[in-house]
Amino acid sequence: MLIKRILPVFLVLAVAVYLIARYRGPEPGVVTKIDKSNLEKYWKSRDCAVKEDQFHLEKNGASLTSRFRIQNFEMSLKIKTTQGAIGQINFATSKSYDEKHSRGYSVVINNSDYSTGFAQKTGSLSKIRNNFVRNAEDNEWFDLNIIVMGNHISVSVNGKLISEYIEPANAKRLENLTGIVLSRSFISLRKINEQGDIVIGEMKIKPVTEEIAPILPTVKIDSLQEVIDSLNQREFPLIDFHVHLKGGLTMDQAHQHAMDNGFCYGVAANCGLKFPVTNDSTLNIYLKSIQKEPVFKAMQCEGREWVTLFSPEAVAGFDYIFTDAMTWTDQKGRRMRLWMPDETFVDNDQQFMDMLVGKIEGIMENEPVDIYVNPTFLPAQLAARYDELWTKERMERVVNVLLRNQVALEINARYKIPSIAFIKKAKEAGVKFTFGTNNTKNDDLYRMEYCLKVIREVHLTQEDIFMPKAKADRKILKKGLPAAITG
Repeated sequence: MLIKRILPVFLVLAVAVYLIARYRGPEPGVVTKIDKSNLEKYWKSRDCAVKEDQFHLEKNGASLTSRFRIQNFEMSLKIKTTQGAIGQINFATSKSYDEKHSRGYSVVINNSDYSTGFAQKTGSLSKIRNNFVRNAEDNEWFDLNIIVMGNHISVSVNGKLISEYIEPANAKRLENLTGIVLSRSFISLRKINEQGDIVIGEMKIKPVTEEIAPILPTVKIDSLQEVIDSLNQREFPLIDFHVHLKGGLTMDQAHQHAMDNGFCYGVAANCGLKFPVTNDSTLNIYLKSIQKEPVFKAMQCEGREWVTLFSPEAVAGFDYIFTDAMTWTDQKGRRMRLWMPDETFVDNDQQFMDMLVGKIEGIMENEPVDIYVNPTFLPAQLAARYDELWTKERMERVVNVLLRNQVALEINARYKIPSIAFIKKAKEAGVKFTFGTNNTKNDDLYRMEYCLKVIREVHLTQEDIFMPKAKADRKILKKGLPAAITG
């Protein structure tokens, strides 16, 4: 009788010991390579084909999910995607996937070209630190590294830090995203669409079991940061398309500032007459020097003479190009730079405004630019009368030329232009928008305050925001350059 009573207990204990041994996970502090010999020991696979020691996720929903729970770890993967494939690596997540109820964090895998498919690109810490910049190509192997230590998360692609986040205590989340917090839980790799394949050529993981003290966030969690975080959770594309490496600002400093605060940067070179980049040769050298940087590559087309200095093929190497209407020649042959008082001539206020609007129309009609930046800027002599001088008729003329030529309108954080009234009129017409700081040195990047105000007051949505085009669709290649200087 005693044996009959004890035997089930022994069986339960034996099963428990077996399961603990089987699912305890890779050895802490040791880098374990996951291959076909130990895949089933550590991971539960679904629709995952193993071919020559590579893991192929081909179907929508194909996945690998850890059999073990983990909190702190270092994970490295060598991955290749084919055209259209989208996936995610989830951690601090549940064993079973539920797309309607987010739990844990998701790192995006998506190397599609701009303006196609899902906007977030590889390395994005989705809904937390969204990345919209392509840092890897389809059909090419790339390295993806994820490190979670305490409350600090970092994601790198090909050795470049793409997303970084320090989870604060009592992190604020939208109602349906309260599960996006760190915990000791599972890791999963999942394909989430029908197109293309995701191939994992190598996967390594190093669990870390020692206690890791939390660190303080690098930015103050104030009301502005809460607005930024809320927009990220809504997957709103917070991209500052207009940043310059000036006044000592380095690429690493700019990118770190963006990651800390929760947005992406487009870094622009000044290209034109008497600027650092003046021809195809210097343009190509510059592009090559920043090709691997995790930012959008932008060209600021300076002055009206730029159209005579570069070829369309060279210009098309940039993700997008932009210009303003702050440099042009008046009817008396005077070349003006409107931000320079001693180079700006206002003989008659109304005549000057009519000439300015005409110049804007000529530039946007003929120059194949993607964005009109520093828009509606007025020289110091007239700036205080902005609302008076930018009449309804003048605003409509500018809005119409932008819409007709598919030129996006920058919301400029530095100058706080255009006005809210102007932006509302552009939105009603269907013009796309960008955000831009146009910094002058290394300490005036700030946090796109005016842009955030406009998002709230004008009710901008993701559909209102410009995104770069695929290279084959870039305007410079389709429209070409004007035969003569436009102004």
